Amino acid sequence: MIRTKNRACAGKIRHPTRPDAEEHKARLIEQGAVRLNVYRCRRRSCHGWHVGHLPRNRTTQ
Repeated sequence: MIRTKNRACAGKIRHPTRPDAEEHKARLIEQGAVRLNVYRCRRRSCHGWHVGHLPRNRTTQ
């Protein structure tokens, strides 16, 4: 389990609009980043958009 409570915005850049976040995502991809997602922050104090990594695929054994 990944614990994100009380640190959802820690270390992330807040973008005021989705297009701004999408632009930032494109720049990160140009620099070699992979599996990125743009999402609306759920914190009431933020109300912004963030770029984060998609979860890794789970493998069953």
